[in-house]
Amino acid sequence: MKRVALLGGSFDPIHNGHMQMANTAIELLRVDEVWFIPTFATPLKERALTSKEHRKAMISLAIEGKPKFRLEPIEIERAEKSYTIDTLKELKHRYPDHEFVYLIGSDQVEQFDQWKDHDALLKLAEFVGIERDHTFGSNPCDLPCIHMKDVPVSSSLVRNGMRLDYVDAKVLQYIYTNRLYIKDFIKCRVHEHRYLHSCSVADLCEAFAVCNGYDGNKAYLIGLFHDVCKELDHKQMRAWIKKIAPQYLDAHPAIWHGFVGGQVVKSVFRMKDWQIGNAIHWHVLGQSKDPYAMIVYCADKLDPLRGYDSYELIEQCKKDIYKGFVAVKDQNDKYLKEKEKK
Repeated sequence: MKRVALLGGSFDPIHNGHMQMANTAIELLRVDEVWFIPTFATPLKERALTSKEHRKAMISLAIEGKPKFRLEPIEIERAEKSYTIDTLKELKHRYPDHEFVYLIGSDQVEQFDQWKDHDALLKLAEFVGIERDHTFGSNPCDLPCIHMKDVPVSSSLVRNGMRLDYVDAKVLQYIYTNRLYIKDFIKCRVHEHRYLHSCSVADLCEAFAVCNGYDGNKAYLIGLFHDVCKELDHKQMRAWIKKIAPQYLDAHPAIWHGFVGGQVVKSVFRMKDWQIGNAIHWHVLGQSKDPYAMIVYCADKLDPLRGYDSYELIEQCKKDIYKGFVAVKDQNDKYLKEKEKK
């Protein structure tokens, strides 16, 4: 008889906290396997869940190469609200020789007596509570409970671009490739007008890249994140500048966010592609001749939301980013000189 732990959740996205729960079950509950069961919907949450295809794909990437872990899509493929009693009955029907252990968090331990058919559930599987902070609350049904090592991450934090070092590298790459959550990474860090500008620049970067034969998604990410540090206070940015670009300490602070942003996309957002960091680093001054740096420099200056007619220069950049960059740089230099005279 195979002993299997079941771990349900939205997994939107899956992170190292989920993996630690699974590892704890393997270690302490003597189970042979852990099955991840993504839910189709979570009625009590306001936000719509990421599509089932994306969530299944991210789980598959996270458990890749781990033979004791498995994706079980029984609930997500049902495409309707699922009760645990129905899931367990179906699993027992499919796998009559399996013994199931259902893992739940401490908050659900406290509410277990309110679950649908909770008495019948206990006849179908062993329910075990897993606690992360060593402070169990009430336990009305006297469920067995175990402690796991705390992993300071949650799916909501990840969706806001925080604690990304607690996300599997393959999952994080999938998030960036498929543009999941990433607008929220920006939205929670800047004001609305800056967010709209960032999205507009991202779209223009992608258009410039595709027209010139470069990677559209890479350019889109650069555009979206180019101003991610624009609203950091000057004290924070000065501390960064002392380390990464001390030669610009006496320059106007308005240019600092590019240098800091180039580092933050690597250290906070875990983007390892040097062209992304380099392009953001130089997007204010336009001193890099890497094509992606030229793309974001031009897109930032020509953003249609800036309110002036940039159509001709946009078309020139689409035809030839090198010539377009020279034209945009020349126009910007002339603008700055005129501004200095006033």
